[in-house]
Amino acid sequence: MNFQLAVGLTAMLTTAVCQAQPPTLDLFTFDSAPYQMAGTAQGGTNQISGETVDTVVCAANRAGWSTRIRITPQNRAIHSLERSMIDGYFAIDPSAELDNIAKRSDPMALEKWYFFTRANKAFTSNLRIGVVSGSNEEAWLEANGYAIFLSVSSPSQLLALLKRGRIDTALMDERVMNRLRYENDSQGMQLNAHFVRYAPLYLYLSEAFVSDYPDFLGTFNRTLNSCMAGQLALSREEERRITDLSGRLFEEMNSVLDIRQIIDAGPRQESFTDVMTIDSQWQALVPVTTPDLAERILALPGSRALLAWQESHRGLVTEVMLINDMGTLAAMSQLTSDYWQGDEPKFQRVMENRVTGTEAERRLYISPIRYDTSAARFQITASTPVVSGHGKSAIGVAVIGLSIEEALSQVEQY
Repeated sequence: MNFQLAVGLTAMLTTAVCQAQPPTLDLFTFDSAPYQMAGTAQGGTNQISGETVDTVVCAANRAGWSTRIRITPQNRAIHSLERSMIDGYFAIDPSAELDNIAKRSDPMALEKWYFFTRANKAFTSNLRIGVVSGSNEEAWLEANGYAIFLSVSSPSQLLALLKRGRIDTALMDERVMNRLRYENDSQGMQLNAHFVRYAPLYLYLSEAFVSDYPDFLGTFNRTLNSCMAGQLALSREEERRITDLSGRLFEEMNSVLDIRQIIDAGPRQESFTDVMTIDSQWQALVPVTTPDLAERILALPGSRALLAWQESHRGLVTEVMLINDMGTLAAMSQLTSDYWQGDEPKFQRVMENRVTGTEAERRLYISPIRYDTSAARFQITASTPVVSGHGKSAIGVAVIGLSIEEALSQVEQY
């Protein structure tokens, strides 16, 4: 009897342990250091590591799943995904082919693609282009009508061909090139880098998986931003260029618009309690409808002037807003998700730096890169204090949104 009881308890405990194990997400990816890399862990077992691997594992774990990740050629991965032989495939540039057979997540990685040329070679449309075969870059070139001169099996081959003059330019992610130059002792070779695009990369999930687990993707997407913390950052050189550009734009805006007068003409609440009440109502209504106060702000002459100035920089400037010293909107070029901006870094950092920051910090704050899902583009915001007539105190903050791709689309020395 005791033996039977022991067997029964053991079976129950075994069942409980099995039930406690998280389900496993079976994924394919491809080799692309430093994002996805095959290696060997302690004990000699195969291990897949890298930044996008860390992001996927983090987001999946937070959604209650473990992961099994294997590196495989792209054609095999797509074949397996279409037939639901795997749960998903990452980190992939979006395509109509994949969108027809699978469901993609929000962006879970961000690459910066450049055409790299030797310093003595001008970038023109008729250059001999090299690219890695089966890569996201190759698919993008083909989809956008570029003539590919040579496809090779690895990024290191591209660098070698570029050195020898066998190709004129290579399309590659910036960090992949940085790693190659370091590993191949090629940092002394001067290159020109022509910015092409920020390439958002995605996890594609099979239709069968999405059908079986309809809540997974929403949970996965909600955790991506925190799991990608630090990856969507401007390089030091990019921040310098964005800072210079933002400074020129603010100078221009101040020269054609009376910013202080626009802030003074905007609505102002009697108390912080009123601000919080209005902000709660505002957030509940947007984006389904436009709150009455938002309509009144958008109709102000100052808001219309901001919109006209934004449209004069169409494609580069994505939004403009003026915030008073309470942190509430005084004018805006388009509807925002919040009325009270006082809890956001673009306001707080500027107002705090007026007291404690360096001279440069007091003038300007540049946000991290963020992905705007509604506009399907990457943006940053720049903000600067608006000072009173005597120049001693800040009466508010001016904010502009910039399309990061438009801002960086120019040739630079690399």
